[in-house]
Amino acid sequence: MEAAEIEELLTRKGVKPTPQRMVIADFLLHTFSHPTADEVLAAVENRLPCALSRATVYNTLNSLVAAGVIQEVVTEAGKTRYDANISEHHHFVDRKSGRIFDIPGDMVPKLKDNLGDKFQVHNYQITFYGDLLEDA
Repeated sequence: MEAAEIEELLTRKGVKPTPQRMVIADFLLHTFSHPTADEVLAAVENRLPCALSRATVYNTLNSLVAAGVIQEVVTEAGKTRYDANISEHHHFVDRKSGRIFDIPGDMVPKLKDNLGDKFQVHNYQITFYGDLLEDA
């Protein structure tokens, strides 16, 4: 996704495309690593001519989540990660490396359909934890 496309996406989602937001969105839209806020800061802090504060990164991430540009992913207690893949999908966490992999939504049954009319499910994510078998 090019800069003009990112600017159009942010504008369409109601997020003012400031230089800081553009740099953060660009990074997230081009990574599959599911970074934390601190990892986002470390990755983008040298891409701007002025200093980028931790507060600006957190505020931008919150704005992007609220606008539906990215989503939060919690794979361990107390650590929020960010994912620009907003399609219906789940995650697999490799216990050895900590790497997170996207699992297409259609690989997991539609569990929400089995809950009946008592629950109104808007969204859900399932996180699998295990070992990545490179040779399998």
